Amino acid sequence: MSKGSNYYGGLFWVSVVSFIVPLFVGYKAFQNLKPTTKPTPVVDVSGVDNGVWDYLLKSYVTTGLVDYDGMKKDYLFREYVKQLGSCNPDALKTEDDKLALSCNAYNAFVINGVISHKIYDTVDGYEVDGTKFFDLKEHIFAGKTISLNDLEHGMIRPTFKEPRIHVGLVCAARSCPAIRAEAYVGSRVREQLQDQSEQFANNPTYVNYDKESNQLKLSAILDWYGDDWNAQNPNGSYFAWISKLSNDSVVKEAAARIASSQIKKEWNEELEGNEIKLDGGEVVASFIRYNWELNSQADPTKSGEKKKKKGGFGSGGGPSE
Repeated sequence: MSKGSNYYGGLFWVSVVSFIVPLFVGYKAFQNLKPTTKPTPVVDVSGVDNGVWDYLLKSYVTTGLVDYDGMKKDYLFREYVKQLGSCNPDALKTEDDKLALSCNAYNAFVINGVISHKIYDTVDGYEVDGTKFFDLKEHIFAGKTISLNDLEHGMIRPTFKEPRIHVGLVCAARSCPAIRAEAYVGSRVREQLQDQSEQFANNPTYVNYDKESNQLKLSAILDWYGDDWNAQNPNGSYFAWISKLSNDSVVKEAAARIASSQIKKEWNEELEGNEIKLDGGEVVASFIRYNWELNSQADPTKSGEKKKKKGGFGSGGGPSE
């Protein structure tokens, strides 16, 4: 082959690469863009359109924070909540379809509650006539008026016995697991919950090892709902679960060691929280103080009038009392 042929051949491949690379970069950038075209609601057999909820989450959730004002102004959010009110979960074919619908409904109702009550700072302690936020019977699901606690503790937990729902259900607080920016879908809800679990176990906000105290620090969610993991993991509970999921060798080792040990839980008045001790009395794990600040994208000091009624600890923060 002549030198001229080599020269033009090289130019050809340079041209190809120069053409393909911008297309690839543009494609990846397009994938990360929020949707700009509103979907036309198309309901499934239960009467709910997961596509609408998926659009709303992709549009108004960023890094686990919610644009409540944007959600409030979008007519599709009201349409979705309306669909939940008249839906028929029994028409769904699989348990996974029903689980996905229930998780989506819970998260939508929490957001709707924040919007309806004009809560700008925190749902913790918010009351209406002595009834706490998570006990307010104001959400219509499948033709029944229920509270958030009714849905979570009375329906989802006993029906599905899936501990990972606790990293999928989001109670409007910054210490809650980050709300997923996509709808749960029956065909892959377990996969989605597993992904939520991996993100949870590898986020120091929820799981970390404190070198100063030589303790594993865990989200209080694992304290409140530990029995749900016990039922699925009798030999190690959530410690075995964390050890399996964590990519941090120190966290993995610490959680595995605790999982294989005889432990007991004791209340620490000074910390106002539980600690995990080995039989010898050594404290090996404790739970991170919960941050109930609203998981909002907005600055609460610039969100208008704050509205919080005086009350006690929000019941949504732990098992139904």
